[in-house]
Amino acid sequence: MHNYRNPLLVFILLVLPFLSKAQSHAFSISGSVADTFNNAQLPHASVTLLRAEDSVLATFTRTNEQGQFSLHPSKGGKFILMISFPGFADYIDIVKLNEKNSVDMGIVPMVSKTHLLQEIVVKQQIAAIKVKGDTTEYMADSFKVKENATVEDLLKKLPGIQVDKNGQVTAQGEQVAKILVDGEEFFSDDPAVVTKGLQANAVERVQVFDKKSDQAEFTGIDDGQKTKTINLQLKEDKKKGYFGKLNAGGGTDQYYENQGMLNAFKGKRQISAFGIISNTDKVGLGWQDRQKYGADNNTITGVNEDGGIYTSFTSDDDFTSWDGNYGGQGLPKVWTGGIHFADKWGKDDAYHTTGNYRYAKQNLEVEGNTTTEYTIPESRYFTNEHSNKFSSGQRHEADGMFEWKIDTTSSLKVTVNGGYRETQTSTDYQTQAISNDADTSYNSHRTLTSNANSKNFDATMLYRKKFAKKGRTLSINFNENYRENASDGFLNSFTHYYATGRDSAIDQHKVNNSANLVFKGKATYTEPISKVTFLELNYSVGVNNSNATKSSYDKQPSGDYTDSLNPMYSSDYMYNILQNSGGASFRFVYKKVNFAFGGDMSNTAYKQKNLSTDTLYHRSYEYSYNNFFPRINFNYKPNKQSSVNLNYYGSSKQPTIDQIQPLRDNTDPLNVPIGNPGLTQQFNHTVAARYNFYKVMNGEYLWSNASYTYINNAISRADNVNPDGTRSYQYINVQGNYNGYLYLGYNVKVKAVRIGARINTNVNRSKTFVNGVENISNNNGYGIDFDFNYDIENKLSIYFTPGVGYSDNKSTISTYTTSYWYTGNDLTVTYQLPKKIELGTYISWYMRQRTPGFEENTSVVRWNAYISKKLLKKDQLEIRASVFDILNQNMGINRYAQNNYVTQTNFNTIRRYGLFSVIWNFSHTPMSAPQNNDSNK
Repeated sequence: MHNYRNPLLVFILLVLPFLSKAQSHAFSISGSVADTFNNAQLPHASVTLLRAEDSVLATFTRTNEQGQFSLHPSKGGKFILMISFPGFADYIDIVKLNEKNSVDMGIVPMVSKTHLLQEIVVKQQIAAIKVKGDTTEYMADSFKVKENATVEDLLKKLPGIQVDKNGQVTAQGEQVAKILVDGEEFFSDDPAVVTKGLQANAVERVQVFDKKSDQAEFTGIDDGQKTKTINLQLKEDKKKGYFGKLNAGGGTDQYYENQGMLNAFKGKRQISAFGIISNTDKVGLGWQDRQKYGADNNTITGVNEDGGIYTSFTSDDDFTSWDGNYGGQGLPKVWTGGIHFADKWGKDDAYHTTGNYRYAKQNLEVEGNTTTEYTIPESRYFTNEHSNKFSSGQRHEADGMFEWKIDTTSSLKVTVNGGYRETQTSTDYQTQAISNDADTSYNSHRTLTSNANSKNFDATMLYRKKFAKKGRTLSINFNENYRENASDGFLNSFTHYYATGRDSAIDQHKVNNSANLVFKGKATYTEPISKVTFLELNYSVGVNNSNATKSSYDKQPSGDYTDSLNPMYSSDYMYNILQNSGGASFRFVYKKVNFAFGGDMSNTAYKQKNLSTDTLYHRSYEYSYNNFFPRINFNYKPNKQSSVNLNYYGSSKQPTIDQIQPLRDNTDPLNVPIGNPGLTQQFNHTVAARYNFYKVMNGEYLWSNASYTYINNAISRADNVNPDGTRSYQYINVQGNYNGYLYLGYNVKVKAVRIGARINTNVNRSKTFVNGVENISNNNGYGIDFDFNYDIENKLSIYFTPGVGYSDNKSTISTYTTSYWYTGNDLTVTYQLPKKIELGTYISWYMRQRTPGFEENTSVVRWNAYISKKLLKKDQLEIRASVFDILNQNMGINRYAQNNYVTQTNFNTIRRYGLFSVIWNFSHTPMSAPQNNDSNK
């Protein structure tokens, strides 16, 4: 049973001593451990016995004062005996207990690490899996994969590691956030670049560990912040040449998919490059850091949990999903590529630099229909919108890092990145509103065009200094972030309202410009109070200045837009923030417990001003807040296989400049937002808990995570629905909002089958106002899914993931509810035929329950299949024929519920096509020695 079931564990611990005394020692291994070079016994040496078949611990002991040991496994068999002693090389030997009940090892010679090169021979065998402290290390060649397999294929073979259908990696129950190569980050921590691009035969070791925060690694004080990380340690011969992959594919209906990856290594110097040209759903190797392009027009400014100002950027641009597959709407054409460089040099690698450059261009055609059900007091109405959109955009981004270890006590690290993007977009909308009694409220036709560009530049500088007293440190950090956006376009709209017979026409020239500058400096000092107690002090000052100019010019009878500014839909607004913050925290670190509490006090001053005297609004707002941001963190690690974490912290969120800017935005004249200069900050109270348990050898893990956030002064909305069906809304502050989630996952391997189950629940309560009536919406979701993975090495692989969920949506202003069931089932099968032929298929079935207003059939069955053949020496060449969406049922559809409305969008997407591909894996290692591919397998 699992060791986290405490009553059973206590019972076993109480009974075990009596049972061990009551039974005879049927099997035994004994001996003595000695330093034969110095003729000395080694007391308290660690003696471990592992089952050879799966490296599971059989028993453990330490030598006595005379260096003697005795082990008593419960049954016979083949075992791995491991003996360790500080300063000496590990002794590893194979011991068999079959017919003989006992084995006397005699004197076991241990060799000092300083004498390893002398004429003393030690029996050793490389173990497939080693656990070194908090690091689990897998010897890659001990896990057989097919020729030219990728790192992703290798990871799927390792116990305790899972890779889902999207390429997301989970290790020991936690999502892997970083995948390093020889300790280096590739393309801003993008896991897909590494797992899908690197070859498995280049990897010597796969190391899984919890990476401490940079601050914890520097100070030596564990702050409890850790990131699940995988490091791929390359073979020495792979560091002296190059290797990579080319994939060229063309198919029916003018589909194509071409990509390449090159990796070149020379010692500690690394150069990697990739490129993709495609109009399928393969549009990238993954772009997790889209905000670095400065491409987003929506700026969110706030104060994070440590009291510091932050700025984030949201985007409605569906360029790529994190795993490099197109996750948006429509038909894309993409040209993208990048190059990565890293090197270390100097004594003790005193100098370290990395650099990346990336380019991406996309053309996108989207056609869709959106149906939205709005609930208003004791009634409801629907809008149906048909849209056609074409956009073309390109991005450039470069970033670099330089780190200098000045001496053993101090270092300097500088990072910079910058980007530029330009897009051209043209969208045509046709919208109809239908009231609850099926009468048409209005018909509208609207066209939007825009030419936009954006720039960004970010820089950080971090200086760190350690003092003579252990744990006494000083860190000084400066951050700068700059964003600039500009757009120029036209709005042309015509709407007919049936109730009044009124027609409304808009023809305007739209010119928008915005800029945002954030600068922050912070100093952090740590002081040890005792060996287990530490004090941290910090002080920071930050500025966040934003300016947004939005100008709307009406078309004149002459056809000119010049000097015809419309003040109702124009604004020139300034939003500046100045913050001073200081805080302290105490941390207690002792063996299995890590506990910290503290907080920051901050004064944040705001200044808002409309700079344009030509508009309807010309006021200034100046106000300030004194905030306290408490933090409590508790970590308990009862053993290396499990951990418990509890957190509480307070944080604030500031209004965006778009929410407060006193402007009526008529970009969509049927849904008009109105800025609220009186909008104030919200404050979040968040409580989170996590429990994790895992066993490496059989891939068993239990992972649970829960969070609850209560919001004071929440930023919400007040909607006003007019009798003609048009709507305006404004952001306001309310009380009583909260949200939370619960996730529970379990995985275990039973013989040849991996079985997993996951339960997830999310709850959201939000208060809004609709036509002056308070509306409390509860939008909750519940889901459960399973996965079954059956694998016969190099023969058959079956991966099946069924799941079901329920979306529960209720609103107090109406008796109407829109709740529905949905289910998703995925099946992946690969089968190896003779003569290196492989068959594979993927079937995905997704269904949503029909509801009033959404009564069409939304069941989708996607079926893909391929056949491939390996050629050349070591299977370096592969030819593959694939068919996607065989049943031609792929349907683009999204449905979501929020507050008092439910929206469903149907859109065009990639449908049935065939693709013929040629894949070439290549490598060149001129200085490498011949490898024995059969070793350690």
